Amino acid sequence: MAADLLNASFTGQEAKLVAAYEALKELAGDDLPPCAASNVRVALAALGVAVIDLGLVYEHLTDYGC
Repeated sequence: MAADLLNASFTGQEAKLVAAYEALKELAGDDLPPCAASNVRVALAALGVAVIDLGLVYEHLTDYGC
């Protein structure tokens, strides 16, 4: 099972948040129409704040254009 930055196992809700975050990162790398690409980046940035604040992941979203 995945763990946060303090090595505590994810709860079910945390695992869902991280899965959504990972899916959005994957979409951000796809060749999408401009309006979709922009909205995916906005969603990724918003979800990124949540997973980073919770200590689930730590990375710089500038690597994904956010």
